[in-house]
Amino acid sequence: MKLTSLVAVGVGVFLAAALQTCKGFIRDFKTHRQLQEKGDDRAVFCYYGSWATYRWGIATFEVDNIDTRLCTHIVYAFTGLRDGVIVSLDEYNDYEENWGKGLMKKFTTLAKNNGIKALVGLGGWNEGSVKYSEMAATQAGRETFADSAVAFLQKQGFDGLDLDWEYPARRGGVPEDKDNFTLLLKTLSEKLHARGLILTVAVSADPKTAANAYDFPNVAKYADYITLMSFDYHTPSSDTVTGLNSPLDSLPQDTGYNKKLNVKYSVNQWLKGGVPPNKLVLGVPLYGRTYRLADPDQHGLGAPILGPGTAGLYTQEAGFLAYYEICSNPDWNVVWNDTSSYLYAYKDYQWLSYDDPNTITIKAQWVLEKNLGGVMVWSLESDDFHGNCGKGAYPLLTAVNKALGRL
Repeated sequence: MKLTSLVAVGVGVFLAAALQTCKGFIRDFKTHRQLQEKGDDRAVFCYYGSWATYRWGIATFEVDNIDTRLCTHIVYAFTGLRDGVIVSLDEYNDYEENWGKGLMKKFTTLAKNNGIKALVGLGGWNEGSVKYSEMAATQAGRETFADSAVAFLQKQGFDGLDLDWEYPARRGGVPEDKDNFTLLLKTLSEKLHARGLILTVAVSADPKTAANAYDFPNVAKYADYITLMSFDYHTPSSDTVTGLNSPLDSLPQDTGYNKKLNVKYSVNQWLKGGVPPNKLVLGVPLYGRTYRLADPDQHGLGAPILGPGTAGLYTQEAGFLAYYEICSNPDWNVVWNDTSSYLYAYKDYQWLSYDDPNTITIKAQWVLEKNLGGVMVWSLESDDFHGNCGKGAYPLLTAVNKALGRL
């Protein structure tokens, strides 16, 4: 073969290989862009229970334990309401003054230095509802509170407020709370947005509570994000039998109201109520609910219980285990249901419902399918944040980010 022919053949082979390589790069780039389009614009709200700084040993959680790569928004839980204005619930923990720990300033500084948003959470279960109902009942009350919130956020360096009133029209509230909640959000929206601050709301996933508490389209009108607390559907304090903490869908054996106590039903209730999908953020638990079985030989779903399970070594709350307390115990008998994508575990008289990286991945993928605004986790200090279980630090939160295409 002539040299010119050999050269031509060589050039042809080279060009063909180069073309294939370019096609590969283009294909990989398109795949990457698709993931970005699907996932990179999704929010990941990470709640931080500031009380975890008082826990001992491996459970002590400080602000610098937060991995900011895994969150777009971090929420400091909680502040409270006193005399109609926002206040610290633990001044020693929150503030720098009087030789305090100054967690709030550390929190907002961490967010600023890493390009994410820091919000302060107001309310929570322990705060109740009555004070909020009274504050929201008048225009003067709403204005006074909103002005105090703006001043508080600016002083502490927060980027916004996360309102967690649990719940309008319940727990001592009145039916008028539903309309007053909307008026409160309107006032907050006007005052916060005028200063470039964010307004988000954490809402109940219970369908009956949600219907009575929230005017769905108006909540979406005024809030930047709505974080759905889609967990605690079944708890040892509210049920007489074992049940799933955060089921994705209804189960074949569900009857009556239980058919509505699942993630998909809750999400669809808000979407059908006129809420844009990109404003709705799905909550996933980084903890489990535990029960004490009446009979250790009856350990399936719907088994009779005597009450909450034994408190965890570190979290010290009956009926509750952080994920790091769950994954570090090899003695659980784990039952996985592939059809309905849930799991539970049992040992002796103890029964446990929780999420693992697999179930959380499935939920986050469903978030993409529904084009929701993202995922919220409750809460950072419950994940295996040190990686003591051998799956790396933050295995649950990492699963969220991978499923959303952020990692």
